[in-house]
Amino acid sequence: MGLPKAVDSAVIERQANKGFNVAVAEYNGWRNDMEDAHLIYVRDDVAVFGVYDGHGGKDCSKFAARRLNEELEKDGIPQNDDAWEKLFIKIDQEFLESDMSSGTTATMCVVRKPDKAGGKHKLHVINAGDSRVVLGKADGSIVDGGGTDKGLTRDHKPEDPEETERIEKAGGRVEKTEGNVARVNGNLSVCRGFGDRDEKKTGGPGPDNRPVTCIPEQYDFECDETDFILLVCDGVSEGNFSNEEVVKLVADCLKEGKDAGQASSSVCLKAMERDSKDNITCMTVQLQGASEPFDRKTEFIPGAVTELKNKSYREAYNHMAEKANFSLAEAIAKRYDIVQEELKSKPDDEDLKTEAKELGSAPGKLGSEERTKWSEKWLADHPEEEGGNDQMDMMQQMMAAKGGKGGGMGGMGGMGGKGGGKGKSETEPEPEEIEKNEGGYTWSQKGEEVQVLFKLAKPATKKDVKVGFKMASLSVGVHGETLLDGGIAGKVDTDDCTWCLANGGSELQVMLTKQNAKDNWAGLLK
Repeated sequence: MGLPKAVDSAVIERQANKGFNVAVAEYNGWRNDMEDAHLIYVRDDVAVFGVYDGHGGKDCSKFAARRLNEELEKDGIPQNDDAWEKLFIKIDQEFLESDMSSGTTATMCVVRKPDKAGGKHKLHVINAGDSRVVLGKADGSIVDGGGTDKGLTRDHKPEDPEETERIEKAGGRVEKTEGNVARVNGNLSVCRGFGDRDEKKTGGPGPDNRPVTCIPEQYDFECDETDFILLVCDGVSEGNFSNEEVVKLVADCLKEGKDAGQASSSVCLKAMERDSKDNITCMTVQLQGASEPFDRKTEFIPGAVTELKNKSYREAYNHMAEKANFSLAEAIAKRYDIVQEELKSKPDDEDLKTEAKELGSAPGKLGSEERTKWSEKWLADHPEEEGGNDQMDMMQQMMAAKGGKGGGMGGMGGMGGKGGGKGKSETEPEPEEIEKNEGGYTWSQKGEEVQVLFKLAKPATKKDVKVGFKMASLSVGVHGETLLDGGIAGKVDTDDCTWCLANGGSELQVMLTKQNAKDNWAGLLK
């Protein structure tokens, strides 16, 4: 995370045929990148829907969504629990054998239309992790499926007694870390899903007997054509937003004449209001279909631009634009019209007034050459911040993952030894710094936070970088060359570790969060 404010840009995907009308809204929120992915596989009388909430990067969620879709296209929909389980094992093994890292949850729902009008729809729910499938009725009531918070699925969390027993039988352990969060081996706060190879090394021999397993739980339900199905990542529920409230909000939106995309977007925005600090994805599936079917189409709603000078915010904002095939300049050009339109209904909104002032006056209509040149010039006149703010961004990235504790220059001082400020007090001791000329990196620590800085001889992009976070080791590679690979001096919370490129890709900044803030590492590596 570590952004000055949430990136509230939305990517909304819609698709409909005579049997199904589905839309999914994705919001970056407070994270540095969007790690969620989704699946929409629709035929006339059957469909498969899925949401995948990635962690430790987006490789695994994207891989799972893509490979599941490929398998559905090639072999059709698995017909029973065993077939689905075998498919999950196959795809998980493919990812574990790749050179990619990260992991993802997977929550899915197969919907089969009834043979006769007025009959019941058959639902087959497949779930591994803590994303959820929820069933709602048109009147706004939830259908209690017996799962977590009346959902159709059960969250797979390490503290669940059934999951704890399974983890321990597989040679793992459940540890309570800072914030009283239960984690598998002191690492992951979710215990089923694809990827996460480090948590699949003990137990065995089968994938069902691993501390983190890809084996999903599966359930069967029935519903009416007027009901709707929701698939959401845990970003929807991690704040203070119950499943019942989510269902009520979607039902109210649909009653007001809003479509499934607008309803899904409303859920994501409300989740941010309710203090979600995660990526947020909500998929709404209506079972009455559309009078005029349409193929998949994507809408992009660019969010506020007032923090675009902040490097982390700008990068996250650009990632969302790219998901919808927008350039940053095109996003700015569209945002101008959105601000002007919203000011008509909210003329006293201070945030909108501030943003309108910063945007200024744009010539021409959206898509015109005049507007394009204006937005390109506006971006050039509002470059990324230089110097010390990098340090504040990095501190926020690490602290926000812990629930927003601390942050800012006062929390880190002159971390990294380059361009940093003083911190809260002139007399506050500087964090310990160690430079290793052989490794080509500088590292710093203060409290629970550790920063490692690499100066790169050749500028890199994200695809050039491979960073592997493990509880007691770290590997860093750029352009195919290993820069660091070894055991670190103490244990870290890998869920809270992150990295970013800065200064045009010439610097790689790796941020670690110690499990014990009182540990004072004598060196980065053992």
